[in-house]
Amino acid sequence: MSILKDFEDWQTARTCNGDEIKVKVIPLKRKQNSANGFIWVEVGKKILLDSGKEVEFNQDGKSFYISTNNLYYLI
Repeated sequence: MSILKDFEDWQTARTCNGDEIKVKVIPLKRKQNSANGFIWVEVGKKILLDSGKEVEFNQDGKSFYISTNNLYYLI
């Protein structure tokens, strides 16, 4: 059952020419200083590719580049 849940977390991303890949949206965390030391704070989201590479969203929060001139949109 947990294997099926892992597959449900993956989404499809598509380019304008029709190529599709499976990606997972994961939290983007940064270290923040506090009175008790450092804490990790979620500041946004990023993309985890099936290869294990992590890339950040563009400013619109819906698209991302995996390499030069390879723009993908979440469906």
